[in-house]
Amino acid sequence: MRILLLMLAALSTARAEFLRVEVFVKDMNCASCSDSLGRTFEKMRGVKHVDVSMKEGTVTLDLADQNRIAIEQVWDALKRVGFTPGDTKVTVRGAVKGASLIISVIDKTIAIEGRAPEGESVALKGIIAPPPDPRTPIILRLE
Repeated sequence: MRILLLMLAALSTARAEFLRVEVFVKDMNCASCSDSLGRTFEKMRGVKHVDVSMKEGTVTLDLADQNRIAIEQVWDALKRVGFTPGDTKVTVRGAVKGASLIISVIDKTIAIEGRAPEGESVALKGIIAPPPDPRTPIILRLE
């Protein structure tokens, strides 16, 4: 019984989530559209702070603890407002097993390109390119 309680406590403290997302937007050239984009992300549950830079062509999201935001949601929101998402810098935390990052809270496994330490709650920084086909596996290229 004691072992079961210890295992449950360990699982509850293991965190898995995107922490920060910075998307390079390929066609950001309209100020009012950029404002609209900022408002779109401010409405998303789990977004703590949004910074839209038309000059840099980026959207940066700082995400709240225990958020359930998947990278595809961010890309889809950009597309709905009329933008094309490009390379996406991320800081993400999850379980690393071999060449895979498991983000259990959103039931997502991402392939890792590069060397990462194995563990249950490992924070990684890298770049994810939006795949041309949604069925294509997502790959995190470590920085």
